[in-house]
Amino acid sequence: MPNELPAEIKAVIDMALTAFNTKDGTLFESTFGGEVVIIDGIAPYRWTGPNAQGRWFADAEKWAQELDVINETITCDRIAHAQVVGTHAYVVLSATLSFRLKGERGSRNGILTFTLKKRGEEWKIESQAWGRLN
Repeated sequence: MPNELPAEIKAVIDMALTAFNTKDGTLFESTFGGEVVIIDGIAPYRWTGPNAQGRWFADAEKWAQELDVINETITCDRIAHAQVVGTHAYVVLSATLSFRLKGERGSRNGILTFTLKKRGEEWKIESQAWGRLN
């Protein structure tokens, strides 16, 4: 299986990661479409339906504020797996989440998985799942 992404799929994933890293909720939301599902390691752990990505983004910001987490950024270490079949794509990234928790630097290794669908001429993310490895 190829582990390279077509440029247009890489672009939308890069845009979502940049939006997360810069805390640009509007840009983040724009990278999603369809019946969105987000899974993450913060309660309630799963967001689905209309504007799931916006609700997750708001909940993640609230969680960070409550726990005094700042400078939260995610970097892609490598593409672990990628497959594109017609108008559907599945992408698994090995990633590192870096942050400051109560002033102390920290990081978590994980797997960030996306499914995407081509809608017209645009690829949109339909699901995002974060799996923490440490």
